Amino acid sequence: MDLINDALLVLSDLIKNGILLFGLGFIYAATNFDQNSNKLQYRISLGLALGMIAILIMMYPWKIDEGLFFDTRNVLYSVIGLFFGGVTTFVAAAIGIIFRIARGGTGVYAGVLTIITTSLLGYYWPYIKKIFKKVTSPYIEYYLLGLFSTIITLLCFFAIPNALIIISRTFIPYLLLYPVLSMILGKIVHNQRERLAALEKIKNQQLLLQASIDATKAMEVFALDRDYHYLSFNEFHFYSMKSYYDIHIEKGHNFLDYIVHPKMKQRIKESLDVALSGKSYTQIAEIESVTGKYVEEQYSPITDEKGMVIGVTVFSQDISERKKYEQSILYLSYRDPLTNLHNRRYYTEEIQRLDQEKYYPLTVISADINGLKIMNDAFGHDAGDLLLCSVADELVKAFKNESRIARIGGDEFIIMLPNTSREKALQMITEAKQNIEVNQIHGMNISVSFGASTKISSELVQDTLKAAENDMYSHKLFEISSHRSETIKTILNTLHEKNPREEKHSARVSMICTKIGSEIKMSKEEISMLKAISNLHDIGKIAIDEAILNKPGKLDDHEWEAIKRHPEIGYRILTASAEYKDIAEDILCHHERYDGKGYPRGLAGENIPIRARIISIADAYDAMISERPYRKPMSHEQALDEIKRCRGTQFDPAITDVFIRLFENERIA
Repeated sequence: MDLINDALLVLSDLIKNGILLFGLGFIYAATNFDQNSNKLQYRISLGLALGMIAILIMMYPWKIDEGLFFDTRNVLYSVIGLFFGGVTTFVAAAIGIIFRIARGGTGVYAGVLTIITTSLLGYYWPYIKKIFKKVTSPYIEYYLLGLFSTIITLLCFFAIPNALIIISRTFIPYLLLYPVLSMILGKIVHNQRERLAALEKIKNQQLLLQASIDATKAMEVFALDRDYHYLSFNEFHFYSMKSYYDIHIEKGHNFLDYIVHPKMKQRIKESLDVALSGKSYTQIAEIESVTGKYVEEQYSPITDEKGMVIGVTVFSQDISERKKYEQSILYLSYRDPLTNLHNRRYYTEEIQRLDQEKYYPLTVISADINGLKIMNDAFGHDAGDLLLCSVADELVKAFKNESRIARIGGDEFIIMLPNTSREKALQMITEAKQNIEVNQIHGMNISVSFGASTKISSELVQDTLKAAENDMYSHKLFEISSHRSETIKTILNTLHEKNPREEKHSARVSMICTKIGSEIKMSKEEISMLKAISNLHDIGKIAIDEAILNKPGKLDDHEWEAIKRHPEIGYRILTASAEYKDIAEDILCHHERYDGKGYPRGLAGENIPIRARIISIADAYDAMISERPYRKPMSHEQALDEIKRCRGTQFDPAITDVFIRLFENERIA
């Protein structure tokens, strides 16, 4: 009965000591001591604090005899050794040893040994527990630590006189209570360490997140809770809100309360609600209150560890410049850069869009410029570009809506007229031709051929397009020939107006050629062609700079090369018209030489057309006896001598003999 009473008394005292231990343990757990700090000063300070806890425990012991004190210090020191490292454990143990020695008594050696051995047990426990590889539960681990600590403490009692008697009186409460106390205290410190580690991780993540979003200088980043209150935001968003709304935002404030424009607020709220429903959402929007300002917004849900949506993160970037660039690229991709009309790509897509019953009757007009090639050859591509732009402007005026018109080729245009009958389209074409053909470029009348076709039912739109093109070509057959002939006459007149001596030169060359043709028994038709060639042989000079044609000094190499191109230019101009096609080859060859050293192709002998050989002599003779800006004219005799000298080299010998026989004693006026 006495043994049971003693045991209960011991248990009561140890429970009181344990309550003190855990009271201090919970105080520690409620603090934020950083047991992982590597600063020596901090570790020493922590050791001093834990030493004071040990002193408090030893001040309220279970006392058996004078000088024999029993408490829970072994529990405390084993936990200190496990969790707080060597420096802290050493300081705490030293304080405990000093205090125990100061209290003295028969149990002083056992008390000191208990502090030392249990501290070492805790310190080396990470290595000892490897024996129990299968133990994964921290509760079991800390219970085993307490059990080992209790056994070591009981062994230390052999340093006390009458050790077996003392052990017999204490081992039951020790073995029953101390491992449990170690398990609970170890778990308390373990949880505190994990809590501090989690807090540190959260802190670092918050710092990293804030640093990351603040590093973004071109994007607004902010996070809201489910009630649209700010959780976080970067500096760029802060200053954007200040600049735009003249407000200082703060965490906890409602973001939507700052949005003044009702449509903008509604749009943003709907986007936030999509993210709060658990879906990521991206949109590009034009700011309702600022025309031409675009933002790209990304809304991403924030979830907790259970997967519940607790907020939303918003990334917003001003993409106005990018949008302008994209729009300009899109605009250019559907535009002809010269005329600023739509291009073939637009036409291909638009005609498919218009191929719907609601747009019937759908009339398609095909238009083609007459004489663009001649304009380019005669006056250069700048003049041709001017012709294209002039026609484009007139088409826009005539058909009212430039979105209906596309340039689909070099000189081809398409006009698409939804809900327009063929009769109405033909009326518009008539008015367009009247307005276009009163215009001139370089004295040439502008001419455009038109064709139309109307789709009124489900036939293929390609058939309608083909019909419009065929209709245009049928009109072009009648219009282009007369236009080209008139154009060539206009070019020739322009050349003569620009350089009056060319007209007189052509007349004299024509007279010489006619006499030579009659002398060699050419037919009337061939002589007529000689006259035409004579009048047109220098038509290519229309494309030569007037400053070169009238240069008073010697031509340089570049200028001479420009002059030598006029037979080719004349050939291209004349081949554009069927009326002049037969004489175009003679024009091309009139500067070839009999010995093959002429230009542009270096033909020789009989390979040079006979009409070109005749013109070659007539052109050369008249050029020699005529005054030029760079020299005085030769006499008739000097010119004949030069013709004779070049017989068989520059000129056909037979034709040269005919020329000399006709004109040796006759000066050509």
